[in-house]
Amino acid sequence: MLVRFQELKEKRDAGFTLIELLVVVAIIGILAAIAIPVFLNQRNSARDAGVKSDIDTTAKQMETFYTQNNAYPTIATDLTSLPISLKLSPGNGVSITMNGASAYTITGCNVESLQSYTYDSGAGGLSSTATPVTTCATGLTLN
Repeated sequence: MLVRFQELKEKRDAGFTLIELLVVVAIIGILAAIAIPVFLNQRNSARDAGVKSDIDTTAKQMETFYTQNNAYPTIATDLTSLPISLKLSPGNGVSITMNGASAYTITGCNVESLQSYTYDSGAGGLSSTATPVTTCATGLTLN
């Protein structure tokens, strides 16, 4: 009889109870609820950093063009003659607007984050604030 009782006890302890499984599932759910928004926020931060980097690279190319030609580019074909070809990050759009002959504004955004950043050569550089936009065209344009 004692052997039979030990066999039953071993069979009963071989698995998990329903309560134990529910607790584990609840803990995994709580961890996922915390981790997913943090992950999505990091993706948007990376997209915004890519836009800022593309704007900075474009500004450096504009200054390089000015140094070599003593003038800023005035037409889109001038951009193709830059010493380093501009390759934007996927989904990014950069638009250059000339403000007279001595200054320019660069606006950039990403199609997924829809945050626009502006670089104004006359005002001293990249604006630290993002502006929400409804659409974002990809590629490089010179206005």
